[in-house]
Amino acid sequence: MEQNAPDSTKPDRKLGDEWEDWSGNLDESVSYNETARLFTLYGALALLVILAGFGLLFYMIEPRLHQFHPVFLYAAQIITLFIILVFVGLGTIIIASVFTGRNLLFHSRLGQVAASRILPLALTIASRLGISRDRLGNSFVIFSNALVKAGHKPEKGKTIILIPRCLKIEMRKAVQDMGEKAGVGVFVATGGGEARKVIRQERPSAVIGIACERDLISGISDVAPKIPTMGVCNKRPEGPCKNTLVNLDDLRKAIETLTGVNLEKQT
Repeated sequence: MEQNAPDSTKPDRKLGDEWEDWSGNLDESVSYNETARLFTLYGALALLVILAGFGLLFYMIEPRLHQFHPVFLYAAQIITLFIILVFVGLGTIIIASVFTGRNLLFHSRLGQVAASRILPLALTIASRLGISRDRLGNSFVIFSNALVKAGHKPEKGKTIILIPRCLKIEMRKAVQDMGEKAGVGVFVATGGGEARKVIRQERPSAVIGIACERDLISGISDVAPKIPTMGVCNKRPEGPCKNTLVNLDDLRKAIETLTGVNLEKQT
């Protein structure tokens, strides 16, 4: 009796080792090299949607407020205008900080927090327009890193690097060597829960994460409000979660930004 030959196109992954919605097509796990401009565009669109929502809300309640008393209407107008000016002003300052490389914010992590909060809506808008979440996520990581670089001043404390278990052995060794030269601890995190556990145990003053875009945007959103955080997107020539690579030059820049150590002089 003839047996069916194994399907050579089936991804050689175990359950839990791949993206849940990955079909096995390598084209779906392409590595992106975006700039901060893509997230800036969709972040601005998301902000416009939010402001339009405030405008619609005011339009709907305006007749009611006028019925009560004109004072309520004037107060609502002032509050609405104030909210719009704050949102537009903050967005403009954040974008200016990213593209000028100068910290124009009174709090260095405010920009990361604001960008993280608007990211879900930006992802929704982008997906409707045919932009994948990983492509926009790649741009978001670059945008977020630029904010850290513009506003962070290296200080005494502990910086750690979180790496995924799927990182290729040679790359893992290279990352560990770079960490040793900079006095930075390197830890393997198998997921968001493990990463948070490492952070609680080590209590670092800054974190560098190496992962795919979807893990990085989640990690930055969770950690950035408390700790300066930078991300380095991995490369996936064999698909997600297997023998991934990392751009060591990008990692070096992140280490130097957070620690102030010049690794080029040490080589």
